[in-house]
Amino acid sequence: MSPRSAPADRSLGGRPRDPQIDGAILTAVRELLAEEGYVRLSFETVARRAGVTRPTIYRRWPSKAHLVHDAVFPSNGAGLVLIADTGDFAADVRRMISDTVTSYSRPEARAALPGLFSDLHPNRELRAEVVDGLRNHALAEFRALVARAQERGDVREGVDPDVVFDTIVGAAFTRVVSEEDVPAGYVEALTEAVVLGAASRP
Repeated sequence: MSPRSAPADRSLGGRPRDPQIDGAILTAVRELLAEEGYVRLSFETVARRAGVTRPTIYRRWPSKAHLVHDAVFPSNGAGLVLIADTGDFAADVRRMISDTVTSYSRPEARAALPGLFSDLHPNRELRAEVVDGLRNHALAEFRALVARAQERGDVREGVDPDVVFDTIVGAAFTRVVSEEDVPAGYVEALTEAVVLGAASRP
């Protein structure tokens, strides 16, 4: 999902950010999501759990969507690698699918995803601020992965990497959000469908 820039390094007024306070807030968000869900989570409940004031949170995150996304899908900055390229397209796709399913299956992610996307969908500007950075970062890596696989002859020309990327992320999202459990063999089955669909043909 998707990195946008991290919250500013300084709070309003120019005071340096305290990483311990940030950590306490984000931990509180993850705990409350797993316990109570996205709808019931508020800046007030987070502040109470983290032992801070609501203005402390507002100085760092301007909206609930910003706060939840940073807590559940944190960005580690410019050096972040989301999709490894080992030269084995099938193995790299399988790893990407497995990582995506594992990430989405965390209790806090299961609780956050439906409500988060419900809030973001009608608001293009908010969606751009919250998720587009991480999504675009991952998509750029996947496009490069497919391009190199095409150069090796592992993926046929004409395959649209954006469509394949959306197939992987969309399938993982749908399975995790709509089902209680991800069945055994799901990652392998989706990997096979993606790899065979993209493979070079005689």
